[in-house]
Amino acid sequence: MSPGFLARRALPVILAVSALISLGCASSPTPADPLGRVPQDLWLEIAVRPGYGVEDRAKVEERSVRFVLLPDGALHAEADRPLRQGLRPARARRLEREQMADVWGALVSAGFAEVLLADTRGNVDLIEPAAGEVLTTLVVHADGERFAFVRRYKPGDATEEAMRRVVRSIASLAWASDEALAESAELPTRYDAGPDPYARFAPRTETTKEGGQK
Repeated sequence: MSPGFLARRALPVILAVSALISLGCASSPTPADPLGRVPQDLWLEIAVRPGYGVEDRAKVEERSVRFVLLPDGALHAEADRPLRQGLRPARARRLEREQMADVWGALVSAGFAEVLLADTRGNVDLIEPAAGEVLTTLVVHADGERFAFVRRYKPGDATEEAMRRVVRSIASLAWASDEALAESAELPTRYDAGPDPYARFAPRTETTKEGGQK
């Protein structure tokens, strides 16, 4: 078999390989995996506590709410009633890794992912809201560090937008809306079902001679 014949047979293969290499060079590089930037120990807790005089607010970042996100993606939430401090809210759902990446991205863009920018490393539960204001605290655990951010704002104003955005983003993941459940729920229509069937089991009262009851 002549060398020229072998060259002619190999030419299509060489051209195909060259085309693939050229196509790979011309295409845009593959973006880095965003999940690699999320700390494996990411854990956060958000608590919104309205002060005295701040009542019946519709916005989720202005009424009493609490969110806890654990490293395994378990999201605990309470947005319909005040929760006693020290108690973890009920579990609402479990986030996927892509959603955890979105949460971390929101913290980074808001400036809440750097320990050097934190307001405190202490116990934020000891901080009380003043009358007429809303106190929001964000505690972050990431990369072996624990740090917290404290924000105060008046209901209805446009201040502290970064904290408001973070609260609303976590609330949306927990399916918490701007209307509390107690405010948005439609009360059922009740109808008279007749006499009480259990009335005959009620304890009897003795009647005195004067006609009164003992």
